[in-house]
Amino acid sequence: MLKINNPKLYESDKVISYEEAIALIAGFKSKNKKVGLCHGGFDLLHPGHVKHLESAKKLCDVLFVSITSDRFVSVRKGANRPVYADKIRAYMVVNLKPVDYVVISDFETAIEILKRLRPDYYIKGSDYVNSKIEAITAEREAIASAGGEIKYTKDPKLATTGIIDYLKSKV
Repeated sequence: MLKINNPKLYESDKVISYEEAIALIAGFKSKNKKVGLCHGGFDLLHPGHVKHLESAKKLCDVLFVSITSDRFVSVRKGANRPVYADKIRAYMVVNLKPVDYVVISDFETAIEILKRLRPDYYIKGSDYVNSKIEAITAEREAIASAGGEIKYTKDPKLATTGIIDYLKSKV
């Protein structure tokens, strides 16, 4: 992981705990605001992330993003990932215009986050629309059991792994 000097510079009061998120979401819902949630690693922030979050914000009034913690990014993507620590990734994402709040998820999947936060919408990219992947099916079931629904953006996919592979091929 890339070492960042003085990580305290990269903090935001909009990067919040689960407890804070649960309370905020309940408050927004009591005011008939629609709450959306996006989830991912958001390692090496790129235009695909920004476009997805812009599109997600159009589907809801308040957009939360859960960012996968360092240990689970490493499990899924390999020992050299993430490039940036979760707190740095959270700082970058929460400072994007469409994003209202960020939580750092220390769960292997989004399922527990969906159960805890109970957003109105769980928003994923278009590449997941017809996905039969077991984990995606479980996410669909989790958002439904939390009283919400899954929504999809229509943006083209651009993946961090693909960008890293491209950079490796040029070295």
